[in-house]
Amino acid sequence: MTPGDSVIPGSASAGPLAGVRVVDFTENMAGPFGTMILADQGADVIKVESPSGDALRHRGTGAREMSSYFANLNRGKRSLCLDLRSPRAGDVLAPLLDSADVVVCSLRPAAAARLRIDEPSVRASRPHVIHASIVGFGATGPWAGRPVYDHVIQATSGMADQQVQNEADRPRLIRHGLVDKTTGHVLAQSVTAALFDRLRTQRGAALSIVMLDVAISLLWPDGMMNHTALDPAVRGQAAAQTFQLTPTADGYISLVALKPRSWRNLVAALRLPLDEDAPPGEILRAARAELKSMTSAEAAERLAEHDVPCAPVVALADVPAHPQVVANGTLVEYAHPVIGRIRQPRPVPAFPGVVPEALPGARLLGADTRQVLGELGLDGAAIGSLVDDGVVRVPAGDEPD
Repeated sequence: MTPGDSVIPGSASAGPLAGVRVVDFTENMAGPFGTMILADQGADVIKVESPSGDALRHRGTGAREMSSYFANLNRGKRSLCLDLRSPRAGDVLAPLLDSADVVVCSLRPAAAARLRIDEPSVRASRPHVIHASIVGFGATGPWAGRPVYDHVIQATSGMADQQVQNEADRPRLIRHGLVDKTTGHVLAQSVTAALFDRLRTQRGAALSIVMLDVAISLLWPDGMMNHTALDPAVRGQAAAQTFQLTPTADGYISLVALKPRSWRNLVAALRLPLDEDAPPGEILRAARAELKSMTSAEAAERLAEHDVPCAPVVALADVPAHPQVVANGTLVEYAHPVIGRIRQPRPVPAFPGVVPEALPGARLLGADTRQVLGELGLDGAAIGSLVDDGVVRVPAGDEPD
């Protein structure tokens, strides 16, 4: 098998990355989210896991080494269970890497080197391969090599401090893996850019995606607007102050008026006893007082009629049934063979030929081990020997034909 020849057997392989093989040594969220994007776009992603599996397999609701958390990050991939610490791991690792277009790793550099999946080890004899590594704090510097999670990067990057609203407030974490998922998007975009470059140069690339750098880059445009110009002539209010909810009689709405037209429309919508060119602060105070007597639905309808950007706060449990979510077809329901009925967001954007319902769900640990090893040229006896020696793992009851 040569790089670029592989497709996912039995899957929707008409996406723009059909024929690209990605060998995925990542776990948790950042790497798997990025490689799932590549799988959604048609790449053959082989997720390589240790015998204990990705830790997220056992985190949260689910069944039989398949949590919903894991399923939400590993759709469309094949699972190869390989003990990279085994003396015989090279029997599988070498031909697997030889078949790859892209190798992705999220281990710390020293651990990746020990397991021979770091960039120098992978690309020494494979200059065509794109090697992408996800690093927490960076490759050099006083914090290089430290373990991180999304929470740690939020604290270091300034994101937690940005949640402070006044002097009496305290820093807070954004309560989902924003940095992890953004890192995943950067990973996917960087890999596709490197694949495009390889078409022109016939050379692979070494990509290092630093989570701290991703977080600061994400925060910077608006979050650091008052820390960009070192000697500003004018310093205005930070955009972060606009991220506040407005109370209503039965909940909250998000109300944003930035342009003069929006402020005038807000005055008209709520019939405020103010001149339409009154100062924004005065308009906002009067609007907040008026909105306290209105339900969220009434407020949103009134403001929308006057073209004022707004929306009620939607409870998590109510998001799937929101009429705009339904109209967009944002969520897809299907029967997962392990968890049962499941719903997930469809791939964004939608590419021609990619049918969301046809994308395979996340696989049990080692479910595709025999298939992948067969594609690498190993016969039944060799595969059986590797299984017996614990070098690879297959699900219980998975017997050779």
